[in-house]
Amino acid sequence: MTKPFRAIVSFFKDLKHVGRLGPAFLLRHPMAMAGRETCVLPIAGVGVMQMRYNNSDAAVVRQIFSRREYDLSKYPQRKRLQAAYEGILAKGEIPLIIDAGANIGAASIWFAKEFPSSIVVAVEPDAGNIELCRRNLAAHEQVRLVAGAIGATSGRVDLENPTGESYAIRTTRAEAGSTRVYTVQELVAEAGEKAALLLVKVDIEGFEADLFSQNVDWLDDASALIVELHDWMLPGQHASRSLQRAIFPRDFEMLIHRESLVFIR
Repeated sequence: MTKPFRAIVSFFKDLKHVGRLGPAFLLRHPMAMAGRETCVLPIAGVGVMQMRYNNSDAAVVRQIFSRREYDLSKYPQRKRLQAAYEGILAKGEIPLIIDAGANIGAASIWFAKEFPSSIVVAVEPDAGNIELCRRNLAAHEQVRLVAGAIGATSGRVDLENPTGESYAIRTTRAEAGSTRVYTVQELVAEAGEKAALLLVKVDIEGFEADLFSQNVDWLDDASALIVELHDWMLPGQHASRSLQRAIFPRDFEMLIHRESLVFIR
């Protein structure tokens, strides 16, 4: 597919989402034609966001804010999650949300708006994504950016990107790896004494096999888990096996919502 044809296809994809994202979303195309690699655009109901043109950033924005990947309002269990959120606040604690695989910060912004009195910890390992994520989260004081990966135990990982798209960063354990691994327990502790785990969102390109392999007692504290699995991408590697073993003995109900499995206590 030639670049001009890809640009036309991308424009018409965006056109379908103008109703929710606002007409300014289309301005990224003339900006790209003018030579801008990064576009700064107002997104309706969200605020100003920065995204790269020749990357998957716009697809992420469409997924989160137009297709509403994490909008659970149609499910009765959403009221239960809201009650858990309000219960934490009633005890004088602060609800904590962990966004594992934060990319350019879109999901973190979504959760910050859904749960405005929470702390959101955005965990992202890739340097290019981290820079855009930092800019996009600058106006959201409740969101804290952690430059690193997330896993079952602390350590180091190396990164690879087999497709070149910003949402395709994969992590592999390596003793002298380039990137630090944080555990959920470490992230909760760093959030402060009053932080109480509410929700964990996981989209980490197959590294969920590591995250859920051990040290999963934090699942007993979380009211919800939203996870995108990658068995389809890693056939024969059983990337979801450790999650299945960790989650199914616990007291959660499971929903299938768009690309994610949602578990709500």
